[in-house]
Amino acid sequence: MRKIAAAALVLLALGAYAWADSKVLDGVPTYQAVFGQGAAYSLPATGPGDFGVATITPDALWPVYGVNPLAGVPEYVWWYGCSPTAGGMMVGYWDGMPGRGNLYPGDAGAWGGSGASGTKSMVASTAHIVAGAENGYTYGDWHNSVYYPNHESNPNCLADFMKTVDGGSYAVNITAGLETYCEWDNPATPSNESLPATAIDNDVPYGGGPFSYAMFKAEIDAGRPVQLGATCAETMDDWVGHSIVGYGYQDDMFQIKVPIGVDDALDLTVGGFAVMDTWANGTGSSEWVDWDWNVVPSVIDVSGVEWWPFVEIQGASWVYDDGTLGPYDWMITHGITLDVVPEPATLALMALGVAGALGLRRRRR
Repeated sequence: MRKIAAAALVLLALGAYAWADSKVLDGVPTYQAVFGQGAAYSLPATGPGDFGVATITPDALWPVYGVNPLAGVPEYVWWYGCSPTAGGMMVGYWDGMPGRGNLYPGDAGAWGGSGASGTKSMVASTAHIVAGAENGYTYGDWHNSVYYPNHESNPNCLADFMKTVDGGSYAVNITAGLETYCEWDNPATPSNESLPATAIDNDVPYGGGPFSYAMFKAEIDAGRPVQLGATCAETMDDWVGHSIVGYGYQDDMFQIKVPIGVDDALDLTVGGFAVMDTWANGTGSSEWVDWDWNVVPSVIDVSGVEWWPFVEIQGASWVYDDGTLGPYDWMITHGITLDVVPEPATLALMALGVAGALGLRRRRR
């Protein structure tokens, strides 16, 4: 069942030593690395507004990350909405876990197909795409249309369950849609894809919720990727949102400015998180500002993993000292956690395994 976490204040947890605490859920297929082993990174030169480049050797700066590897989040690329695309990767991960293989009737690890087939149809179906076109939208619609007059009562993809319109989804519908999709049995297939699921939407402390870097780390440690809601400002009056999947962490990775008001900011060291952003590595659509007002792009390590700073929203946009707005400084607004219960047969096997272990212990005594 879907739950909304009770509001509680949890402070941002910072590690005491750089590189001391990290984890990456291995098996998450990443985008092709822009910078491979031994290549050079291109970074903005120092000074506000100076967009020259300086090169450094990545091996000297970023080690290869990852401990306790866990297999399985597939790589999906933006398809009729970032929220259903990110949600598809979450479903794809759980579909690869023991006892959850029927969440998607096929290979959830293979991205492809169309609105009528493949994993793309799980994210946004032909009905969603056509209804959008008939209703005047470029990127789909979950509402009824001329050709699909009963569309609203017959959702058949994540974009429908999340009530996505023209690629956009309201936060309140993302969590409900993710959970409901996992519990839905597709009538068009002979198999039963329905499994009990619990999705929880947690706001960050600024929004009155408990979601923090420490909570994110706990989910990764438990082997569960997190669908993250993020926001940034294009202008002072125009804020945009984005959905991504976080699947790893690294303490004390970035030194950046965190906004605390329209004209003020704190210099903080924050953790980084491994991200599947539904775009591609190095797109230039994710940048922040360091303590000296230099532009900080996302980091792509030598293993091809993309890293963003974990910045909780503080209620303001980045504003340069000359009055112009900063780049795409994504800040985390909430985290959606998902847990899917395995099939009964798998639960029975687990119980037998526990019982067998207990019996062995008794015999040894």
